[in-house]
Amino acid sequence: MMRHRRTVSSAKPVVVGTGLVALDVVIADNVRSDPILCAGGTCGNVLTALAWLGWDAYPIARLRSDAASKRIIEDLKSWDVKLDFVSLSSCGSTPVVVQHNHENGNGERSHKFSRRCPVCGNWLPWYKAVRAATVPELTQRLPKANVFYFDRTSRGAVTLAQNARQDGALVVFEPSAESEPHLLKAALAVAHVVKVASDRTAGNEDILDATTPLLLIETLGASGLRYSRRRVGRKRSWKTLPAFSVTAFRDAAGAGDWCTAGIISKLGQLGPKGLEAASGAQVQAALRRGQAMAAWTCHYDGPRGGMYVETRKTFDRAVDDIQSGKSRYDAKPTATRRRQRSAGTGWCQCCVASTR
Repeated sequence: MMRHRRTVSSAKPVVVGTGLVALDVVIADNVRSDPILCAGGTCGNVLTALAWLGWDAYPIARLRSDAASKRIIEDLKSWDVKLDFVSLSSCGSTPVVVQHNHENGNGERSHKFSRRCPVCGNWLPWYKAVRAATVPELTQRLPKANVFYFDRTSRGAVTLAQNARQDGALVVFEPSAESEPHLLKAALAVAHVVKVASDRTAGNEDILDATTPLLLIETLGASGLRYSRRRVGRKRSWKTLPAFSVTAFRDAAGAGDWCTAGIISKLGQLGPKGLEAASGAQVQAALRRGQAMAAWTCHYDGPRGGMYVETRKTFDRAVDDIQSGKSRYDAKPTATRRRQRSAGTGWCQCCVASTR
């Protein structure tokens, strides 16, 4: 095993992750609105949220040097996400996800995702995984991590996870896409914590029967979540936790990412042995924190909309209120603290090319 280069001395815990880092294009209510542009994707959201929570967060991503990646980099920098391992080249690709938010005549809100430009209709770029051939060189440079996170199975991602596990990291796997069976098997074998949404189990059917992870979590949307811990000599059993109520619902996009960030923020520094020895109350407290953070983000448009409105202090207070149930949480979406970028279609390469 190659030794990892350690980071400069820091009191902050470290998370390294790979997976979907994308440009989110959030269109609120109608396609005529200027979209809100911000860094997103499952891995991008989880690591950015953790950076906001006080972690040193290092995403590993292969992006293309284009207008979309420029906005991603700008946004990630503003949240102090570490960009040492985000590459920009003609061989990369900058994923773009369009989110359309809607409200029906009954005032019920929903969203849907699209990979087509709402203006020109062309397919938008998609994800390219980290190359397995680059893993040895990356491993020599990566900081020693408390947590390694990945949301997609590829040979490169699994090998990075295996190296991080050997180096003492807690490995968290959250499949957000269908996995090839042999890579899913390898991912389940290396992960200490596996979290999956109930609507993502198709193509990942083996997850809920996995025997090796210390903690399995299945989120159930508005019904909450269920979880199962591995106990030596005991058969796995599942416990269910109800979701917290949302008093002024806007958008559920990103709720799962915030739940993951909350769980990691509470369990990530325990390490594998610490998690195995943790009490039931410790684990449940981490899960409840993640659920409260998921409820918090539902008060805002976009997966990380609340970060551009609230300070850390007001966020902590709001999540405490949600978790305790002592008071209603009143989101203030007009009190913008840090603006999200609004723009036309400069993020769509086809639209840009057509105007030249």
